[in-house]
Order: sequence, then C-alpha cells, then structure tokens
Amino acid sequence: PQLRKGDILLHGHTHVPVAEEFGDGLYYINPGSVSIPKENSPKSYILYENREFSFRTLENEEYKNFKIN
Repeated sequence: PQLRKGDILLHGHTHVPVAEEFGDGLYYINPGSVSIPKENSPKSYILYENREFSFRTLENEEYKNFKIN
C-alpha cells in the first residue's frame, strides 16, 4: 500500500517477529505467531502503548521491545 512518513505496516503472515524502520520514517512490524512460530522464535504476540511495541511470549514475558521515534 502507499504509505506516508510515520505509517506502520503491521501484518503477521510470515510468523516471524520483526520490528524495523524502513524508507523515510516508515515502520514494518510483525508480531510473530501464537500458534506456529518460525525461525526459532517463541510463540508470541505484541502489545502497543505510547509509541512502543512490546513483543511477549505466551507466558507474558517481554523478549523484544521497539519504540517508534
């Protein structure tokens, strides 16, 4: 899709947790998977609050954090 600076592309099809900035102020976020994680990642989901993504295991332990500028 056509994105603008500050937009977030969020999807989960790959089952691989990712959080990265790309292009000019665009963000790509993938929460991973709670059922079929790939690439040795834990079963996971994300929480978003105050411009911050918290990647969490099913035991609710944070294992990765990504803050948007």
